Amino acid sequence: METVYLEGFHGVGKSMLGKVLASRKNLAYLDIDSAIVEKENRDIKTIVQESGVEYYRNLEKYILKNSITQGMIVSTGAGIVLDEENRHLIKKSGRVVYLRAKASTIYSNIENYHNDIAIFSNNFTVLQVEKYLDMYKAYYEELQNYAIDVDDKSIEELIPEVIAIYNFINKPKAHIYI
Repeated sequence: METVYLEGFHGVGKSMLGKVLASRKNLAYLDIDSAIVEKENRDIKTIVQESGVEYYRNLEKYILKNSITQGMIVSTGAGIVLDEENRHLIKKSGRVVYLRAKASTIYSNIENYHNDIAIFSNNFTVLQVEKYLDMYKAYYEELQNYAIDVDDKSIEELIPEVIAIYNFINKPKAHIYI
């Protein structure tokens, strides 16, 4: 079975969809950001403020290198794709589903907790979301094997789409014998 990565920007539903997919398919699940928080015993914003972005990115890489097993569901952090080695590790170890959203959708989805996101601490506008989304988008598209548009959809509406892609990725392969 293939490992399936859910990637995308903040607020697109990676964690919720990953948990549901893993539960429904009875698979191991890893949320990279949650694993970092558990390892460090502090939230991501605090990690970045106290130890710096580079330290946080190194934690991401460590979790990615040391925690991924075949056949699991992985929800990535939004910025994990910024690192070339991370992109290579993800690409070689599984299939990637890009949860794609417009900046306005992301803005609405994270409006109530944007202060918890280090990059939006001081300046949270739709234009700021667009700026960061534009920086990340090419990397998401480079890695994606599949994409799901999440705009105007609830988690309940997205679950069947994610499950269908998972089932397609892991469908039994036909063998031809001659």
